[in-house]
Amino acid sequence: MTNTKKKKSARDKRVLIASIICAGLIVAGSTFAWFTSKDEVTNRLSASANYNVTIAEDFQPPEEWIPGQTINKDVSAVNTGNVDAFVRMWLEGEMSVVKKVASATAAPKTTPTGKLFDVVTDAKYTNLNLNFSDSNKNYYLELDALNKNKNPAINGTAGDEETNEPAAFTEVQAVQAGGYLVYAPTGAEWKYTAEQQTNIVDKDGQNKVVAKGADIYSKNDTSGATNVLNVEANCAIDSSTFKPITEGLYIFRRNVVLADGTDTYEYSGYYFVPSASTATRFGEALNRDVYLALENDTNGNSNYTLPAALITETTTVPAGEVASVTVGDVNLYTAKETVITNSDLTWTYDSATPKLTATYPGADGKVGDDASTADANESLDDIAIDINLANIGTTGQTWTAKTADGKTTTFYYNDDVEAGDTTTKLVDSVKMADTTSQYAFLAFDFDLNVKLESVQVTVNEAGQETTEPITAKWATTDNIVAAGTAEVVKADELADIAWS
Repeated sequence: MTNTKKKKSARDKRVLIASIICAGLIVAGSTFAWFTSKDEVTNRLSASANYNVTIAEDFQPPEEWIPGQTINKDVSAVNTGNVDAFVRMWLEGEMSVVKKVASATAAPKTTPTGKLFDVVTDAKYTNLNLNFSDSNKNYYLELDALNKNKNPAINGTAGDEETNEPAAFTEVQAVQAGGYLVYAPTGAEWKYTAEQQTNIVDKDGQNKVVAKGADIYSKNDTSGATNVLNVEANCAIDSSTFKPITEGLYIFRRNVVLADGTDTYEYSGYYFVPSASTATRFGEALNRDVYLALENDTNGNSNYTLPAALITETTTVPAGEVASVTVGDVNLYTAKETVITNSDLTWTYDSATPKLTATYPGADGKVGDDASTADANESLDDIAIDINLANIGTTGQTWTAKTADGKTTTFYYNDDVEAGDTTTKLVDSVKMADTTSQYAFLAFDFDLNVKLESVQVTVNEAGQETTEPITAKWATTDNIVAAGTAEVVKADELADIAWS
């Protein structure tokens, strides 16, 4: 029994020692685990980014705009988004003006040897009868030889009496209206139809009675006609039926009486190209005679009147009679398109009306007449556009005007524009000022550009609308409140902000 107990006791000791050794090894290779817990709360902030402030307008441009005509144009700002906004707007403009310019292109006095110009196809110019152009984009005016009177001598079609239409002169006939031809190409052929029985001296020096309706030709005629005048030029003609045949420069004279009762003359003319020569002169056959207009003097004279300095009377004759003349270098009527940017316009603001006026000062660069110069007609080339404004004020839901750079004006809406709202009207109408004369343009396009800028409204913890976005973008701290104080401004205090 004793030996058995000893063996058992020894075995138990060995097991205990092994357990202790194993526990020691476990402790040496690990750390103790503490009690822990974890929790999580999610706070979700949602945003729907639908920020959209745009310009709303009601505008229907007319087909033809004339001085003094007012066109309705309602302009406002509308907030179609879901975020309130502060709004400011301003106006700029651009023009494209087609007008007569000084020309250095002389009407040939002898028949050219080749091409004069290219034929224009752009309706912008052809609608103005600017049917020809050169490589420098100068455009040349073709006088209208066709209208409803259908004069048989010019057009070869039925006349007024046959069609029972009211008489109306073409531009060509208006140039000839003085009834006296003073200049034609040397050796030129031309003709007219006698509107009443007429006496002529034929090329043989014989007096001849010509019946009404008969054709009378110049002495250079090669057609074998019987009624031939013994002159080349400087003779009376019938203005409504005169028809040139030979290419070249033709000048006519009319007698006028000045305001003081003095008799004097005005001269007008054209450069004529017969249909048979148009392919040579313009690069293609036009199947019509071409009458190119000459540079005219618009300083208070009749239409088509040539500058007086170009015509010199070579003899002194009693008032009302005809003198011989010499002709200087007569230029062709020339037009050109000019693109005018906003910086080329002169903007003025009339707070009493209220209105903005955008003026293109023309070639002289001056708005209106300058008493210090000899030219009393400087304003003739001014183009003025009045933009009539609405709801200009300083408080409430109105627009406040601020001059930005001395030329344009910025308008800010002195309230916030809430989501879904439209502001009051800023622009009411547009008018071409009645001071704009017919000498300022042949045609022009005016683009009134309405610019808009907006900044979102920010709300602080107290629920007040703040100007923090405006502070960063449109204003400075000192503009909003006294330096060092809180930058919190309610919507009804926006009128105190110095907008730029």
